[in-house]
Amino acid sequence: MFVLHVELNVKPGSQNALEDTFTGTFLPAISQQHGFQGVKLLRPAGNGGGDYRLSIVFDDKASQQKWVATDLHGQVWPQMESHCLGFSVKNYLAV
Repeated sequence: MFVLHVELNVKPGSQNALEDTFTGTFLPAISQQHGFQGVKLLRPAGNGGGDYRLSIVFDDKASQQKWVATDLHGQVWPQMESHCLGFSVKNYLAV
Protein backbone atom coordinates (compact mmCIF):
# COMPACT_ATOMS: atom_id res chain seq x y z
CA MET A 1 0.00 0.00 0.00
CA PHE A 2 1.27 3.45 -1.00
CA VAL A 3 0.32 6.43 1.18
CA LEU A 4 0.80 10.05 0.21
CA HIS A 5 0.58 12.86 2.76
CA VAL A 6 0.21 16.36 1.39
CA GLU A 7 0.70 19.16 3.92
CA LEU A 8 -1.47 22.08 2.79
CA ASN A 9 -0.76 25.60 4.03
CA VAL A 10 -4.22 27.06 3.47
CA LYS A 11 -4.68 30.75 2.74
CA PRO A 12 -6.31 32.64 5.61
CA GLY A 13 -10.07 32.61 5.14
CA SER A 14 -9.97 29.83 2.51
CA GLN A 15 -10.57 26.87 4.80
CA ASN A 16 -14.26 26.48 3.90
CA ALA A 17 -13.52 26.87 0.18
CA LEU A 18 -10.81 24.19 0.39
CA GLU A 19 -13.16 21.80 2.20
CA ASP A 20 -15.92 22.44 -0.35
CA THR A 21 -13.53 21.85 -3.25
CA PHE A 22 -12.32 18.63 -1.62
CA THR A 23 -15.81 17.18 -1.10
CA GLY A 24 -17.40 18.50 -4.29
CA THR A 25 -14.58 18.15 -6.82
CA PHE A 26 -11.43 16.34 -5.67
CA LEU A 27 -13.01 13.42 -3.80
CA PRO A 28 -15.38 12.39 -6.63
CA ALA A 29 -12.52 12.61 -9.17
CA ILE A 30 -9.91 10.63 -7.25
CA SER A 31 -12.45 8.01 -6.15
CA GLN A 32 -12.81 6.87 -9.77
CA GLN A 33 -9.13 5.99 -10.16
CA HIS A 34 -7.74 2.47 -10.57
CA GLY A 35 -5.91 1.34 -7.43
CA PHE A 36 -7.45 4.07 -5.27
CA GLN A 37 -8.15 2.95 -1.68
CA GLY A 38 -9.05 6.10 0.20
CA VAL A 39 -8.51 9.78 0.91
CA LYS A 40 -9.04 12.03 3.93
CA LEU A 41 -8.73 15.77 4.29
CA LEU A 42 -7.64 16.39 7.86
CA ARG A 43 -8.56 19.70 9.45
CA PRO A 44 -6.37 20.90 12.31
CA ALA A 45 -7.89 20.54 15.77
CA GLY A 46 -7.86 23.57 18.02
CA ASN A 47 -5.65 26.43 16.91
CA GLY A 48 -3.91 24.60 14.07
CA GLY A 49 -4.29 27.56 11.76
CA GLY A 50 -4.19 26.86 8.05
CA ASP A 51 -2.19 23.64 8.06
CA TYR A 52 -4.35 20.83 6.71
CA ARG A 53 -3.21 17.34 5.71
CA LEU A 54 -4.45 15.38 2.72
CA SER A 55 -3.89 11.64 3.21
CA ILE A 56 -4.25 9.57 0.04
CA VAL A 57 -3.96 5.78 -0.23
CA PHE A 58 -3.42 3.79 -3.42
CA ASP A 59 -2.57 0.12 -4.00
CA ASP A 60 0.90 1.13 -5.16
CA LYS A 61 2.96 4.10 -6.32
CA ALA A 62 2.37 3.23 -9.99
CA SER A 63 -1.40 3.63 -9.54
CA GLN A 64 -0.91 6.98 -7.82
CA GLN A 65 1.40 8.18 -10.59
CA LYS A 66 -1.15 7.18 -13.25
CA TRP A 67 -3.72 9.34 -11.45
CA VAL A 68 -1.35 12.31 -11.34
CA ALA A 69 -0.77 11.95 -15.11
CA THR A 70 -4.49 12.15 -15.97
CA ASP A 71 -6.17 15.19 -17.48
CA LEU A 72 -8.72 14.96 -14.66
CA HIS A 73 -5.97 15.44 -12.04
CA GLY A 74 -4.75 18.39 -14.09
CA GLN A 75 -8.22 19.90 -13.73
CA VAL A 76 -9.00 19.21 -10.08
CA TRP A 77 -5.65 19.60 -8.32
CA PRO A 78 -5.20 23.27 -9.35
CA GLN A 79 -8.60 23.94 -7.78
CA MET A 80 -7.36 22.51 -4.47
CA GLU A 81 -4.02 24.29 -4.77
CA SER A 82 -5.69 27.65 -5.45
CA HIS A 83 -6.77 27.76 -1.79
CA CYS A 84 -3.21 27.24 -0.52
CA LEU A 85 -0.12 29.34 0.01
CA GLY A 86 1.92 26.21 -0.62
CA PHE A 87 2.14 22.49 -0.02
CA SER A 88 4.64 19.70 0.56
CA VAL A 89 4.41 15.99 -0.17
CA LYS A 90 5.69 12.94 1.71
CA ASN A 91 5.42 9.36 0.46
CA TYR A 92 5.06 6.29 2.67
CA LEU A 93 4.77 2.55 2.25
CA ALA A 94 2.51 0.77 4.74
CA VAL A 95 4.28 -1.84 6.84
